[in-house]
Amino acid sequence: MLKRPLLIVLLLIIILIGDFALFFGYRDILVSIFLYIEGFVKWINAYMNYAPSSPAFSALTEKYKVFTLFVTVGIVTFLISAMNGLMRSWFLTLLSGMIFFVVQWYNYVDKAYFYLMVYVLLCFTDIGVKNYFRKNGLRGPLSAFLAIVMLFSSISAFGAELMPKAFSPLKWDRLENWFYDTFPFTREWRNGEGKPKGTPAEDVFVSFASDLGGAAKVSNSVVMEVETKESTYLRGMVYDQYVTSPSGKSRWTNYVQQYRYENVGGVIPVTFSRNVKYQIKSLKIIPVNIKSDILFSPWQPYKLSDSFYYEEENLNLKAKTSHATGEPYFVIYLTPSIDLKDLKEKGSTSLSEEERKRYLSYPSNLPERVKELAYSLTKDKQNQYDKVKAVEEYLRKFPYSLDVPPTPPGRDFVDYFLFDLKKGYCTHYATAMAVMLRTVGIPTRYVVGFKLPPAPDKNGKYIVTTADAHAWVEVYFDDYGWVTFEPTPHYPSIEFPIFLSSTSSDLPKEDILPDNRREEDFKNIEEGMSQSEKVTGSENAPVDKKKEIKLIEVLGAFLLIMASSIFALYFKKKKTLDKDEKYLVIYYYDKIVRKLSKRGFTMRDSETTLEYQERVAKEGYKDFEQITRIYNKTVYGSKRPSLEEIKRMKEFFDSLKKERKFDIKRILRI
Repeated sequence: MLKRPLLIVLLLIIILIGDFALFFGYRDILVSIFLYIEGFVKWINAYMNYAPSSPAFSALTEKYKVFTLFVTVGIVTFLISAMNGLMRSWFLTLLSGMIFFVVQWYNYVDKAYFYLMVYVLLCFTDIGVKNYFRKNGLRGPLSAFLAIVMLFSSISAFGAELMPKAFSPLKWDRLENWFYDTFPFTREWRNGEGKPKGTPAEDVFVSFASDLGGAAKVSNSVVMEVETKESTYLRGMVYDQYVTSPSGKSRWTNYVQQYRYENVGGVIPVTFSRNVKYQIKSLKIIPVNIKSDILFSPWQPYKLSDSFYYEEENLNLKAKTSHATGEPYFVIYLTPSIDLKDLKEKGSTSLSEEERKRYLSYPSNLPERVKELAYSLTKDKQNQYDKVKAVEEYLRKFPYSLDVPPTPPGRDFVDYFLFDLKKGYCTHYATAMAVMLRTVGIPTRYVVGFKLPPAPDKNGKYIVTTADAHAWVEVYFDDYGWVTFEPTPHYPSIEFPIFLSSTSSDLPKEDILPDNRREEDFKNIEEGMSQSEKVTGSENAPVDKKKEIKLIEVLGAFLLIMASSIFALYFKKKKTLDKDEKYLVIYYYDKIVRKLSKRGFTMRDSETTLEYQERVAKEGYKDFEQITRIYNKTVYGSKRPSLEEIKRMKEFFDSLKKERKFDIKRILRI
């Protein structure tokens, strides 16, 4: 048999010969592989950083999708294996992964909570399988065990997901302030999202989506001051999913949210057609009694005076840090010119299948009479606009009231409002309109924000209070994109056409800056706006959106690798146990000696097995005498060991594995 150094040299020679053969015989293939990897590296850099791309970028995404999947799974598998090897603790591996995904959620990766659930599920399964092999070998049915582990792991993970989370957290202001001062980078994390308690404005704002129904308790406390030239709608959060919980509670949420980060001067892609004319407008918002990371803007936001995140589908805006009292920010937005005759010719066919799924969904248990009412109101209308107006005008006939009872348990919010309550405030009207239009195939979304007062104060500022919190509807039309509609009778209906007094190219500079005294605050935005962006909407080409690798593919790959690892371990142990008894005695004795060496008891070259046994036994390993006796009897006495003796060797080896790796007393021989 070759010595180990000679074997290594021989293997290196074989690898070099194979390398030369591949290089000269298959040079084209090797070049293609390197070019593929080079292209992949360039693509992944653009993909991860949301770099603006040409239409060919989508083709590259499809090209590299499968390769990315295998690379990602390989890296994650390697990292988890390395963590297990270094930490020697499944609990630490589980905890580290949980911390990673929680931090990602706070950094606006909204799917992170689902990835966390999958990670915990796989960790539980892996821990169960490892313990199964450690304690029971292969005596039990593996398929039944895996079924039990997967079942109870799934119940644990999904049960935790379904637990109620809308409870008031403990608040310790001094500790919170110390934490932010010590770790200032955490101020950039998700703030204000889902806070059940906060300023009065935040409480009203959040309840308009998460707590539909019941009397609205609002006050006239000032929320913000806005400097602008006209009264308008300030969008805060946009929702695309109307859902009903098993208990019958109705609320608005989002199908999926993926935020993109923009530095100062970064622009939000234009969502309406390049053929639609628009006007560039701006406003200044001064928070007074609201501290939130939500940034408010009319439709369609374009630029902000601070760095920000925007959600790619609904254009929800979030700041890196919460805006406190007196910290103003500026918003540049685009107002499209809408021709009523042209609008009546538009449908909503340009939406993708994924977008239609998002904006046409409604609960499967929605009462049939809601659908029948929507159909009866729209069946005689010849175009989408007339159908929208028919539903809007029907709802505006209901009386407006803030003092309404909550929705009875088990009743759908929209159904109760339309057929029993028949009065309400903005959330009732906007939710009913959005859901009814979806049932007749018209894409809608639900918007929560503030409606500016009809006129400014004597200083030219619009004073926004909690009473101005509002909800309305946006409807999708081809070319024009999302168009605002007002179903609440307390506010004037939005009339079309909307013709602008001037195009964007006619705007003087002072119309872009809402406050010339703060021009230096807005300088970065203006420098970032190119001349081509100011002239016409037709020169703003749409930017391709980032395509995500489907979660099911990633999850499938993880499960495949998990199953492969389990079966590899299964067959490895089965192969070991299929050997004859003498082989198993030598196998376990060798592993025991290796374990003892790690604890400071290395077997010397000049030492016999009995001498080694006496030295080890003096340090507390009395059972090692029996192990040595079994080994000597088998190897030197040529006697066949019994199954009980093999089992004893395995138990001794298992006890060494469970023992602390570093025992100070034994290492120091105390």
